[in-house]
Amino acid sequence: MSKSVYSLVLSDDIVRAVDNLAYKMGVSRSSLIDRILAEKLSVETPETRMRSIMENMMRLLDNDIFRLQTAAGDSGMLIRSPLPYKYKPTIRYAVELYREGDYSGKLKVSFRTQNEALTTAMNDFYNCFLKTEAKYLSGIADVIAQIDGDRMERLLNIPVVKGAKEITPDEMATAISDYVRFIDKLIKIYFEYLSDRKTALLLIDKLYKERMKNLQIIL
Repeated sequence: MSKSVYSLVLSDDIVRAVDNLAYKMGVSRSSLIDRILAEKLSVETPETRMRSIMENMMRLLDNDIFRLQTAAGDSGMLIRSPLPYKYKPTIRYAVELYREGDYSGKLKVSFRTQNEALTTAMNDFYNCFLKTEAKYLSGIADVIAQIDGDRMERLLNIPVVKGAKEITPDEMATAISDYVRFIDKLIKIYFEYLSDRKTALLLIDKLYKERMKNLQIIL
């Protein structure tokens, strides 16, 4: 949705109130007015769509396994999940949505650790996971990602939907949330079988293959 510059005559008291609320929300005056008008007129903008996706994800992922570290904003949120490992690290999932472009957004997976063994293990998991994705998504969707030690960034594709229908914000939120849950599950399986890498990789491949059978929205 394109944007243009318009001139409006507003009451000073209204502007002060808008500016105070915009400051508290961390957005610009124009963004807040655009949001208020979109909500009042029931017009879906990229911002209202992203906000709806994030609010639904917050509902879906704030549970016994996942905890919100940063509350959902219009375009991003940070979630953490404990890893049952001797150093008791925390996995962090940062989701960022894009207003427009060739991709829907980006998922960052990371640890905060100084332990070299843990960093090496996570690096190996990321490489194995991305190879598995490339295998099963070949010809269907891109796997654009980069790895830096114990951090991985993976671009989220414009949804590839079986049936080619347009998906709702709720469906998009469910698809991203399921993807985060799936990666979290695979990380924990990998560390459960850390001493038996071959078995870990076979399980990761098996679970990805099973996931593809019923997956309706591919990111």
